[in-house]
Amino acid sequence: MNALAESLYYPKKSQELLKLKGLNSKWEQCFLKDVVENFCRRNKSHIQYPMYSVTNDLGFVPQSEKFEERTMMGEDISSYKVINKGDFAYNPARINVGSIAKYEGDNPCMISSLYVCFRPKYNISSEWLQHLLKSQRMIYNYNLFGEGGVRIYLFFPNFGRIKISIPPLEEQKKIAAVISTIEQKISVENFILDKLNTQKSFLLTKMFI
Repeated sequence: MNALAESLYYPKKSQELLKLKGLNSKWEQCFLKDVVENFCRRNKSHIQYPMYSVTNDLGFVPQSEKFEERTMMGEDISSYKVINKGDFAYNPARINVGSIAKYEGDNPCMISSLYVCFRPKYNISSEWLQHLLKSQRMIYNYNLFGEGGVRIYLFFPNFGRIKISIPPLEEQKKIAAVISTIEQKISVENFILDKLNTQKSFLLTKMFI
């Protein structure tokens, strides 16, 4: 899967891009700051939105699932950032391990003020961008452009300096659709594999009782 995504997002000059029907236009060289917009939407209305975190494996998850004992009763929530569907956020101290994601929820949520928030500009597919930002090449760039010693921090000014190549919008959508379809198939196959392993364990247990 990683090899396929890399070939679609980072075609080497010495090789043919993995061909998809209709994908043959010239890609534009630019910086991340050219395709995304940084924003900071504080919860000044003190609305009790559900609190979320951004993880490296599951993306946005409710903090009630990560920290079962946590209660926000009496907390000052005005400094928290409000996220709407389609917005992106990342943890500047953990983006180099993949803690960056797009929020898919239908209702707003809020996240820690420490997170960096941004949204794609009008000519960028959010699905395409999401796959790009989770690619191994981008993880490498997060480490390269980050600052610090033991722990790497990457804030928006340096995040925006990362150079990328972008195809036209319609090609972005086609590439994202291919990657998403394959990810869905992998998810189904993994589900089936888990069920088969469970069945195998059950049968082995019964055999040796």
